[in-house]
Amino acid sequence: MSLPIVFIHRGDDEYLAYALAQAKWSNPNSPIFLLGKPLNQQFAQYGVIHVMMDDYRGTAAHFAKVYKHIHYMPYEYNLFCFQRWFILRDFMKSHNIQKCCYLDSDVMLYTDVNQPQFESFSMEFVWTNFVDAQRLDRFCAFVTSHFEDLGLFGQVVSFAHKSKDHVRDGMPLITDMVLSVMYLRQFAGYRFKHGLFPDAFFDGNIQQSHLTESLDGKKKVYLKNGALYCKDSQSERDHKLYSLHFQGAIMKHYMKFFYSPALAQEGSFYFDYQRAKWQPVHA
Repeated sequence: MSLPIVFIHRGDDEYLAYALAQAKWSNPNSPIFLLGKPLNQQFAQYGVIHVMMDDYRGTAAHFAKVYKHIHYMPYEYNLFCFQRWFILRDFMKSHNIQKCCYLDSDVMLYTDVNQPQFESFSMEFVWTNFVDAQRLDRFCAFVTSHFEDLGLFGQVVSFAHKSKDHVRDGMPLITDMVLSVMYLRQFAGYRFKHGLFPDAFFDGNIQQSHLTESLDGKKKVYLKNGALYCKDSQSERDHKLYSLHFQGAIMKHYMKFFYSPALAQEGSFYFDYQRAKWQPVHA
């Protein structure tokens, strides 16, 4: 059986349709599940299976009783970022799903998720996550214990405070990303992949271009004969995109321009963010 792909989303945002359609386009044989609410049931088309997330909120509701909020985002938003893993865990248990690929609703997928090399890329990117049921179960237990126990929660706060990526105006930001890094560091010998594979990568954030060419403060994305690439900023080598993460409200408006059926199949182009269109690359 092909690896299931799972999305969890509470709203009826237009961009969700593109993420779902792109996942189905790139993985036509994988079942696509949307764990959602009644208001986004209309997205259950073209093979997408809609499931009511509230049917799997039992342990997520229990976690809410021990959750402690330290973040600039609203309480309900950040709480749900944690609760989704409990919802996913209970959904997988209920349907006897041992492995799946979890994607955030602002991720466009461009590769076959059934490749063996992806199996070890788990709990590292919380927005693009190859999930093993047993590992997810242990992660949920890890998260619960680190919120229930004040001493362990103090370790979480200290860890976030020491990380420049999880501090804002001097305040440590307690997120599922912080807990996922702490969880993985338990395992001796675990090597963080950072989404990188030979000549290709899963995108962390389209608005961050540390290692790639940039355009308007974003990754410069090339389209070559129907496939998407970024260029290494030092070697200028092409690296194929396995995914793009359209992090941020403004970036989600671009997702429709990156849907595979709308991409030219011949020629070389780059995406012009200011004009919101693909422009030819001139030699």
